[in-house]
Amino acid sequence: MLPPSKNSLGLLGLALFTIISLAIGAYYRLPALGERPMHTDEAILAMKSAEFQKTGHFEYDPKDFHGPGLHYVTLVWSKIAGWGDSSTWTEAQLRMVAVVCGLLLMLCTLLLRDALGRLGTGYAMLLMAVSPMAVYYSRYFIMEVPFVMFITLSIAAIWRYSQSGKKRWLLLAGFALGMQHATKETFAINVVAACASFFAAKLIVGDFSPRQTGFAMGSSRDRASRPWLWVLVVAVLTSVTIYSSFFKDWQAVKDSALTYLHYFERSSGSGHEKPWHYYLTLIFWRKNGVVWSEAMIGGLGIIGMLHAFLGNHMKNGPRQAFLVFLSVYTIVLFGIYSFLAYKTPWSILSGQHALTLLAGVGAAAISEALSGRITRFIFRIAIGLGLYHLIAQTSLAIHRYASTEHNPYVYSHTSTNLLRLLPQIRALQKIAPDDAFEVLVVHRDAGWPLPWYLRDIKTVRYTTTLPEKIDARVIVAEIDLQQALEAKLTDKQYVVHDIFGLRPGVMLNLWVEKSLKERLELLKQQPSPEQ
Repeated sequence: MLPPSKNSLGLLGLALFTIISLAIGAYYRLPALGERPMHTDEAILAMKSAEFQKTGHFEYDPKDFHGPGLHYVTLVWSKIAGWGDSSTWTEAQLRMVAVVCGLLLMLCTLLLRDALGRLGTGYAMLLMAVSPMAVYYSRYFIMEVPFVMFITLSIAAIWRYSQSGKKRWLLLAGFALGMQHATKETFAINVVAACASFFAAKLIVGDFSPRQTGFAMGSSRDRASRPWLWVLVVAVLTSVTIYSSFFKDWQAVKDSALTYLHYFERSSGSGHEKPWHYYLTLIFWRKNGVVWSEAMIGGLGIIGMLHAFLGNHMKNGPRQAFLVFLSVYTIVLFGIYSFLAYKTPWSILSGQHALTLLAGVGAAAISEALSGRITRFIFRIAIGLGLYHLIAQTSLAIHRYASTEHNPYVYSHTSTNLLRLLPQIRALQKIAPDDAFEVLVVHRDAGWPLPWYLRDIKTVRYTTTLPEKIDARVIVAEIDLQQALEAKLTDKQYVVHDIFGLRPGVMLNLWVEKSLKERLELLKQQPSPEQ
């Protein structure tokens, strides 16, 4: 294995960077995980995880949902953390899965320490710790952060193999690649970007390896392809094992390939169309009442790219090959995702993470190029101010604007106003006669995330259209359905109890049978036992 590139940071310094970065990362990822209301995607994934743990089987839907990777990760963490029965799970527990994966993602950077340089590794970890986008989605029970973790692990494992020749790294890379496919089908975009970048780096720089074997692609065709065969075989075995629930459901394996027919359709937008420069605005400048910017990461990332192509790497060709690979990989990812009409803010997280790695390289390159005390002092002040700016945005993103449209990382999020509905339904449940409490939820998307919040009430019925007969004592319906609903409420008398926001632009009415409403009001008027 090649020695680390010459830089100003020793092993002790890297250890300090790691400890400080993890401490800061945990500080912003751990607190108040349960305060933000569940996003629809979080609620659906939570219910699917609970069902998976109860039945031991994952029902794969290739049209609308992703693979079982997140649910296996959740299963492993739930056993380690001792969650207990899925009916008792909380939002904070589920989001801990993303927190743990986010911290492990930071640790994966250490596997690239001789490619990024020790100082570059330290800066990259520090930037990950405070990046508003990285922190926000590390507190979100969706598959993006585990997905990026597996991507980074596969790239780092292949790099480590190229330097050491030890096949255990190929096994790890294959496992991580298989888990990528089992977690999210868009892994194909990352694979295409990685392959294109690998060949670009080979063409521009040359060999990744200090040896003339392995990924050197020498004259022997068999010798050149054998390492990739190790990776592919393990990847396929991992993916098939996960999708088939350990070889029990072969239809899911078939569907995991056929799903790409649906993804070609969805790539045209499917209601999530955004302009081509949408992801660039998330990095450099976006104003939603508040100005949001990770321009420090973007700017340092560009400097890291320039260093990859123009820096002095004469004594460490493999390191330059990796940095060129990472640069092209980042550009290709942003290019592909920007070309696709379908855009959601979390989709670019793998590209943003690659850019952050390059930002660490850029910061280290500047630091090592400065020789004077004054210039070094000015640089450190600038880095400190930049980190403070990122931290200020992170605090706003996870607290004040955790579920509002002022936050660019919030996308079609559940309104905090919906949480007022839950105690009212609970109060009505307590005063309703036994076996006579039924709730009907009428909403185009079945009222998500209400099925998560009301999962313990077995008499709740969800429908996307108004049924012919309505006999529930409590009705939650879209406000647009009020006139049609009133036309059906002829047998019983109902009153509109309150109005709630589900998501931006989507309002719900709470209808309560008049006799139940009157009983609730009467109980409210009675003095409490403490008075």
